[in-house]
Amino acid sequence: MLNVLVADDDILEGKVIRLLLEKERPMVKEVYYARSGNAALEIAKAIRPQIAFIDVQMPGMDGVELTEKLKQLDPEIEITMISAYDDSDYILNAMKTGASYYLLKPARPQEILRIFDKLLKSLPSIAGLRNRDCIKELTEKILLRDQDAASQMMDNIWQQLLAYAQGDIEILRSRSQELAITIIHFITDRHHSPDVLVLFRNNLIRGMNTAQSQADIKAQLTEMVYNSIRLLDQYANDAGHELISRAHEFIQKNLHKNISLEDVAQHIHLSIFYFSRLFKDKTGVNYIDYLIELRLEKSKMLLLTTNDTVASIAKRVGYAETNSFSRLFKSRVGLSPSQYRSSKGQTAR
Repeated sequence: MLNVLVADDDILEGKVIRLLLEKERPMVKEVYYARSGNAALEIAKAIRPQIAFIDVQMPGMDGVELTEKLKQLDPEIEITMISAYDDSDYILNAMKTGASYYLLKPARPQEILRIFDKLLKSLPSIAGLRNRDCIKELTEKILLRDQDAASQMMDNIWQQLLAYAQGDIEILRSRSQELAITIIHFITDRHHSPDVLVLFRNNLIRGMNTAQSQADIKAQLTEMVYNSIRLLDQYANDAGHELISRAHEFIQKNLHKNISLEDVAQHIHLSIFYFSRLFKDKTGVNYIDYLIELRLEKSKMLLLTTNDTVASIAKRVGYAETNSFSRLFKSRVGLSPSQYRSSKGQTAR
């Protein structure tokens, strides 16, 4: 599991990164936040983060100096600099001191996640290997649904994990979980089956967290390979999954509209009755509940990442009536939209 450091005197920017990583990247154990370079350095000495997002301009120690000190503390740390200024001198100085990437404010959530994934792939943590060809090759075998070859490769990587952990069960569990999640990310990059694989990923994390022995952890990895191939087989042989993937994509693109069950069914050329039953069968939830949860998640993100009014956000997620949106939000989340925005603003670390 990873520790991430965010150093930025802009509380909102730090909050956005923290929220994104905690929600979207389950391999992140903790996101630590500091508003100054000096405070960030003290945190880094205590928790030794593997990844850091650092603002260039902060009170006291600036981001360039902080990057240099973090690299002295741990040469393997992966750092991204963030700044409101598109200045070539800043970028050059940041790269000279050891930063890997440079983000301009306000950074879009998709860009933050894209950079994080690149940093993750650069970490030497998985079996201490910078060369990840074996992991990519294992992913290819899974995508080809070659059970025997994939199992053999998993056994070889397992031996490397054992050598790296040197008997420490916590290190073995953490690195095995990183490995499994990385493979799932590789699969989802190549194969459009997000609904099932996300659920599978969450189950995998719970299984890893409860594993108490080397044998338990190895069993989780073996099951990961088997289930990935089984799920890909299921997608290949079941046109229903492809139809639901198309429905998901249509809903995401039209979330701001008043999209009905009939609209989605017509888009994928199914009857309303058949689509409703297929959607519930493949996703485990009915269409209305799915749509509401999707809209609420987007509204939460907008409340924390923009200064838009509640009325504007309501319209952006498909609700013409602000009062109706606010009542629904409070009934599902437990706070009004304004209270949610204020409470999350106060908890940024």
